[in-house]
Amino acid sequence: MSDENDKKRDFTSADAYMPSEPKRATIDNIPWDQPATMIDLEGRVPVIAHVRECVTHFTLYKPHARENARLLLTAPVHRAGRITRTWLLEPAELEALAERLKRETN
Repeated sequence: MSDENDKKRDFTSADAYMPSEPKRATIDNIPWDQPATMIDLEGRVPVIAHVRECVTHFTLYKPHARENARLLLTAPVHRAGRITRTWLLEPAELEALAERLKRETN
């Protein structure tokens, strides 16, 4: 398979970061193939992978590690109740992504 036939999201375009209102990126529709970095507040080695792989790692963490995990995105997402977009997902939002992953894989 050539690279020309491989349909990947273009995170270099302005539309990936400033989408129009109807296709606004939210936690519920973060693409699984978006590059991301799972970081830990205790200073462990980060996981640099796609969102799907980072969320899979998050599901394997023990409760203490889950409380310290954060996900740094390459494209910001909108949150309900906030005017600005955010690049960092908190543990509760990672739990929501883990539930979404579980629903989609079943």
